[in-house]
Amino acid sequence: MTEIDLLRSLGSIKHFTKDQTVFSQYDNGDEMYVVLKGVFGVYINTFTGFPNRVAGVEQGSFFGEMAIIDGSPRSATIISEDDGAVAVEVVGKGNFRVLLENAPNLAIKIMNTLQSRMKITADAVRDAGKKVPKLPPVFQVSEYKDAESTLKSMMMLADSVRRMNNLLAASKEEVHKAKEEQPPKDSVKLLPEGYAPYNITDHRNNKDAFRTVNVVCPYCYKLFNTHIPIYGHLGDKTETLDGRVIYSNLNILIYTNTICPNCNYTDSYVEFTKPRKHSSPPKFEGNQFANIENFTGYDRNINRTVDEAILSYYLNIDCLKRVTGGPVQYANAWIRLYWLYSDQGSKDLAKHAAKRARHYYSRYSELEMSALPLGDKMRLNAILGEMSVILGDYEEALDYYNTNIVLGKGRKIDLLTASLKRCKELKKLL
Repeated sequence: MTEIDLLRSLGSIKHFTKDQTVFSQYDNGDEMYVVLKGVFGVYINTFTGFPNRVAGVEQGSFFGEMAIIDGSPRSATIISEDDGAVAVEVVGKGNFRVLLENAPNLAIKIMNTLQSRMKITADAVRDAGKKVPKLPPVFQVSEYKDAESTLKSMMMLADSVRRMNNLLAASKEEVHKAKEEQPPKDSVKLLPEGYAPYNITDHRNNKDAFRTVNVVCPYCYKLFNTHIPIYGHLGDKTETLDGRVIYSNLNILIYTNTICPNCNYTDSYVEFTKPRKHSSPPKFEGNQFANIENFTGYDRNINRTVDEAILSYYLNIDCLKRVTGGPVQYANAWIRLYWLYSDQGSKDLAKHAAKRARHYYSRYSELEMSALPLGDKMRLNAILGEMSVILGDYEEALDYYNTNIVLGKGRKIDLLTASLKRCKELKKLL
């Protein structure tokens, strides 16, 4: 029996259309997939909260193996990039053992993939300033023995990757322990002086662009259902230099935030979909984040309005003041306000939001730049450059883009080309 025949006997063949999401980052799952035809894109949420394509999985390769080895949540979003793409779904550890017993070459590929991930994670931990913990030996599969011992080896490697990922997350968490601002008391005023309602509603039918998920509030730990975007259904996209992702059939800015119906805590849906475990969850009841606008969530019977979106970002910022919010969370909220105000032509409010966004992205850059991948480093510099342009600081903007030219030298990166072009434009303004 060939490997393909074995795969077909153990799992079901699934066909995917272009832009179809197989699963999303942070989802639970107990399947791995082997690609028989087409290409699947691997997307990971960036510091801006928007997904970024980091790899492609092609014919003969696989994805989703970590969930079947150690039961961990999905570490990335997988999206089909071809019409008629085909993958075999291998379900359950029992069938996985049969696969290992009868397809040793696939077992070796999985082991080598885990080894590679462990090295990448170890390098990231070191870059973040943490000592790499003592780990078991890196297993070299020189000869195949049996499925049981191979599965144990895989689980040890997966555990090592998981431990180092947790360590990397902890090292980043430490720098965010200090609160950015003193928490306000009682009800607060969310909307700024000079704000006038826009009364603009997004009337498009967006049902196909969202899926209902059960999430946990990061503040009160209560579970509830919410809707989060399915990126494969959002149409063609473009990305601006200041990090904004624009989809052809949906204004994602209006739908980014999630509001807890129990305590009114507000944050991006990315924060609500991260897996959490709590031994003794607090029992907060009622609105813990009161505001004089009495904003407690969206009208569920109609599509959202621009005013609701703006209120949600101000409520997000207020919630971050009352809890331990990191600078990138503040920055992402402020830059989204900048984009919304710019769309409506509110220049003064847009400029104020840009100033606050640059402040917090600068703080984030000081704390995290060294630990970011190259693409995110260049993206962060471009955002800071564009905010500086908005504020009229052309020399500072030029410095950020010149840094990108140094970082991207000799590489085929779209942001390098854009940075070179921006430098020429800025030099004419100086």
